[in-house]
Amino acid sequence: MKIAMSIPSTVEGVTRDVLFEWIRRIDAGPFSRLCTGERIASPFLDLLSVLAAAASLTERVPIQSLISLAPLYEPVSLAKQAASIDVLSNGRFTMGVGVGIREYDYALMGKGDIFATRLARLDEQVALLRKIWSGRFLHPGAPEIGPAPVQAGGPPIFSSSLGPRSMRRAARWADGLAGFHMGPDLDQVDGIFRAFERAWSEAGREERPTLQLSFWFGLTEDAPERLARFAYDYLQIYGEAFAKRRSRLTLANARPAIREILVRLEDMGCDEAILTPTTASLDELTAAEDFVASL
Repeated sequence: MKIAMSIPSTVEGVTRDVLFEWIRRIDAGPFSRLCTGERIASPFLDLLSVLAAAASLTERVPIQSLISLAPLYEPVSLAKQAASIDVLSNGRFTMGVGVGIREYDYALMGKGDIFATRLARLDEQVALLRKIWSGRFLHPGAPEIGPAPVQAGGPPIFSSSLGPRSMRRAARWADGLAGFHMGPDLDQVDGIFRAFERAWSEAGREERPTLQLSFWFGLTEDAPERLARFAYDYLQIYGEAFAKRRSRLTLANARPAIREILVRLEDMGCDEAILTPTTASLDELTAAEDFVASL
């Protein structure tokens, strides 16, 4: 099983110099991939801008969005941005997509009217993205939309689908599963993997899907308290009581616990585990480099 690393562009207050240090060291380090996610109503950096910077600063690692809230974007513009990142990375880009759970993000982006139908919109967008990337989307009198991606047909597209309905839809078009679990609760993760495999098979897909899981981790001294606080802030959308209860379940807060999680993920067929930081501290990155190199 491969071990990837997210960059702390979804941590408040990260500076240019610190973020660039993370990017360069992930590229030079023991990690299989560089990833980052997206939050709209937040103080975090813009996903696609950060991915473009990472594509330009790295030479080795594949780069992936975890995840782009694709229904919030105009698809032609999103196709151009993703293809540009693929060009800048020389064909190392994978696009993780999802729909999100925060209705206010849709309202803020002027898309409040599509929140209830966002899964169907994502289906349509993925089909259109691939049509644009392959040069088959043409408008009378207009030239072909570019740039052409380095990867033939465009970057692979992974789905963040976790529910049965969204899995059934994604199994028809996704190249793999970009799963996330906060804790992670490994029994629930195993159930997610098996459900995605069933949906994949029922969709008539013969090749095995790629299975990824990202989760928050911490290796420095303050990790237990920091992870719980980060999860609490993230889960506020579900209410105070829920956030308090679930934030105590962030288990990847020390070497033995993370090692056990990785062993179990590999046993259940996970192809790539993605460590997601909750701090921009370079001490955390150093600890992660040492830990992954020791595996």
